[in-house]
Amino acid sequence: MNVLSLANAFNPGSDLWIVPDLQSCRWTQKLDWYLNFQIIKNQRHLSPDTRNFTKLIQRETGLETYELSVPKEAPLMITSEAFFPNKWVVVVPTSPNFGLWVREASAIWENLKHPSLRIFLPTGQNAGSFQKEWQKHHSFEDFTLVLD
Repeated sequence: MNVLSLANAFNPGSDLWIVPDLQSCRWTQKLDWYLNFQIIKNQRHLSPDTRNFTKLIQRETGLETYELSVPKEAPLMITSEAFFPNKWVVVVPTSPNFGLWVREASAIWENLKHPSLRIFLPTGQNAGSFQKEWQKHHSFEDFTLVLD
C-alpha cells in the first residue's frame, strides 16, 4: 500500500479509482468537476416509472414486467478514460460503519477481476484504519491510497 501526496492524486498508475460519495470527500467533488458533474447528476436523477398503459398491456397479454429501478445507495461506475489517466471511477456511498464501506470497495474490486487500484478515503479516515479493515478481506496490498 502506497499513500500518494496531494500533488500526485490524479497521476497515472491505476485503472480503477474508488471514491466515497460527494458529501464524504473533497476529492470526489474535484473529480466530479472533471467528469462533467456526472456524479451529482446521478444523485438528482429520477428513473421514470413504467406507464400505467404499458403495465395494463403487459398484464393483458401475459408478458412479464420488469422494474429496472436501482437503489439510491448503489455504487455508481463511470468510465473516465476521456477525463483521467484511468479506466473507471466508482463512487461507493459511505455508511456510518467504515468497515462496511471498505468491504463494499473490496467487493467491487474483486468483481472487476482485480484491476490496478487507487482508493480515495473519506474525510477523517487514515491509512492505518483502512489497512486494518482491508486486511480482513484481502492480503493484497499493491494499490495506492489518497487521504482527504
